[in-house]
Amino acid sequence: MSEDKVIIYEETGADPTTDVMTIQNGSGRTRVRAVGKPEQMPELVSQLVDEGLTRVELCGAFGAAWHAAAGRAAAGRIPVGAIYYGFESLAGVASYKKRFEDGEVLSEAFIIVHDGADPSSDVVVHDKPGGGKTTFVAVPDEATAGLVAGRMASELQLIELYGGPGPEGAEPAIRAVDGTVPVGVTAYRR
Repeated sequence: MSEDKVIIYEETGADPTTDVMTIQNGSGRTRVRAVGKPEQMPELVSQLVDEGLTRVELCGAFGAAWHAAAGRAAAGRIPVGAIYYGFESLAGVASYKKRFEDGEVLSEAFIIVHDGADPSSDVVVHDKPGGGKTTFVAVPDEATAGLVAGRMASELQLIELYGGPGPEGAEPAIRAVDGTVPVGVTAYRR
């Protein structure tokens, strides 16, 4: 059975019915969706599960309480993951959060592991008003995720790694950035 995965993040004014990015090949489909406010996310998760979604991952900005809400919305039918940060990234992610809350325009990347993806073409960049950008880039494996993370690190204040098997899969990216930027990794609940 091929996977049908969705990554959800929050962006002011976003339409949760629209795919920001889609990677689809023989390995399955991975889509990125945004919600305008966190309260829209549980309903979106429930809807997507009813449509046959096989896995969902949440941006780290949602936090543990919203991760729990997504799990309840999925009613145990699929794995529900959310980005969390290891000890090596705590100071960097705390700095990112404060700078974001202070209104600073920052840049971040969502690196998405999807078998068969091509990072040179499977990429979407959202430029932010006033500067900064959010880059969504799909890679075929964790080793390539490390190479992409290392190459992009100097332009970013945050990296979130999706689609991998957890800490084991995030290690190449964490080592590649060598503490210069926080790297979040997906943890799951059912």
